[in-house]
Parts: sequence; structure tokens; C-alpha cells
Amino acid sequence: MCGIGGIVFKSRLHGQKTGEIAYRILHSIYRRGPNSTGVALWQDNDEGLTYVGVNVETKGMGPKVIELLDELGTVKAVNDGDGFIRAAIKYKGDDHDLVDAIDGLGKGVTCASIGSHIEVLKHMGGVANLEDKFKLSAYDGRVAIGLTRFATESSIDFTHAQPLAARGARDLIVMHNGHITNYHRLRWLYENKKGYTFTTRNDSEILCAVLWHEMSQGASFKEALSSTIDLVDGCFSYIAMHGNEIALVKDRYAAKPMVVAENDDFIAIASDAWAICEGVQREVNVYEPGAGTVTTWRLQ
Repeated sequence: MCGIGGIVFKSRLHGQKTGEIAYRILHSIYRRGPNSTGVALWQDNDEGLTYVGVNVETKGMGPKVIELLDELGTVKAVNDGDGFIRAAIKYKGDDHDLVDAIDGLGKGVTCASIGSHIEVLKHMGGVANLEDKFKLSAYDGRVAIGLTRFATESSIDFTHAQPLAARGARDLIVMHNGHITNYHRLRWLYENKKGYTFTTRNDSEILCAVLWHEMSQGASFKEALSSTIDLVDGCFSYIAMHGNEIALVKDRYAAKPMVVAENDDFIAIASDAWAICEGVQREVNVYEPGAGTVTTWRLQ
């Protein structure tokens, strides 16, 4: 059991601070996943920055990661969260070269995400730790969606915390609640036949692999999302983000809850309705997308 929740504002103008809403939603669903908390933010990025997240499982490696990022590009902002590094850099090179260089620093250091708009933050425990290290509540952009993880099949560490990004794919991330029962078969297929390199042993990363492969073959984001319903067995609800699109996907059994509140101002998503009310601090009407559905929203 994990908890997913967050807010998408339809306009740059909004009355409540995005990070504060996301904090309250994630705090409300903490009981669903006490092991780690992560959030995906959407940045306007008028400066042409590259947002990089790095898992640093080996103590003392943070300064070396930051030094490398400054060699490959120019570090404009950075936070060493003691296990996860958040950086914004000026970078003109190839994304795969950047990811390979980070992963090549040594055991326990891996690139968690790379984006032009989507920035990932992660920490162990509840959202209070995320706030302490990265000041989530200060964020006031248009999107903040996160996941509180209850680990059932892989390590409790920064690398396996969600959101998970498709390795080497800019602005493509997934937050997944559920269990994928054909994980081992699909992992072998995508690793050995389709050329995807896995970062984790988390079954959720299969969704990243499927989306990456389908889109690399010419599928649209929505077509790739729909393919996961056919290819992936198990019980799942997940949020995916790509570029300026946000999606909610449910399997054909719809056993994992996910509700939505939508009005002219925002779209709020959470694993339970009360978390949304806690987040926006008022009662709202919610609906639950049906089994086997793919719902997408595009930032205008």
C-alpha cells in the first residue's frame, strides 16, 4: 500500500501555495506509506536549465556529485539532502552522457531524474523530512504530485523511493501504487530485447520501461499509457508525467483507489478523498476514474 496525492493548477495565477497544498495532502496519506516520500514538481524554466536528481546512497559522495555536475555544465542551484541531491544546471551536452557520468561515480550513486520542466525530490520517511531538506512548502509553481511509499518488494532507500524516472529520458516519470505480477518476465524482455537499462529492482520501474519503449517507437504519450493496461499484469493505479502532460492510469480491476477533484482552478488527485480536502482546506466533490481508464491533462 502506497499513497499518491497532489495538485495541478490550471493557471499560473492561484490563491494557495502549491507546495503547502502538496505537503498537507502527503501528510494526510502518510499512514499509507511511511518508508519514503517523493514529489514531482513542474517548473516553467524560462532560463533553459536542466533539473537533475541524484540518489547518493554512499555517505560522503555528495560533494563529488556536485563537483561532477559543475564540470559537465554549470551548477546554478543545488541542495545536498543527505542521500538525495537536487540540482539545476546549465547543460548543453547529451542526456545519456550526463546520466552515464553520474552513474559512473561509483556504487550507490545513480541519476534519479533529468528534466527541462519536471523536477524530482525524494527523502526517507514522511513529508516533514522532505520539507526539512528541500523546503517543499516554498514551491509555488503549477504542479506538485507525490507518493508516500510502503515498500513491499525492494529496498527502502533513496534509489527505490518514488517518483521513478525512465533512465536517460528527459521529463518522463511515474508514481505507482500496486503490485506488478509479471515484473520478472517484463524486466527480462525490456532489459535483454528492447535495450532499456534499469536503475532499480522496483517493479514500478517496468512502467517507465514500457512508456520509454513505446514512445521511442513513435507512440504518443497517451498511446504509451494505454499500452501499459494491456502489457502489465497486476493491480495498479499510477500517475505519469511527461513534458507538460499529467496522466492518471488504472488497471482493469481498479482495486487500487485514486480519486480526482476538478474545478475551473485546479485538479487535485489523491488515494483518498479526505487527503484532498485536507490539502485544499475545504470540502470538494470527487470522482473516481473507472477501471482500465487513462485520463490526461495538459498544461496550457
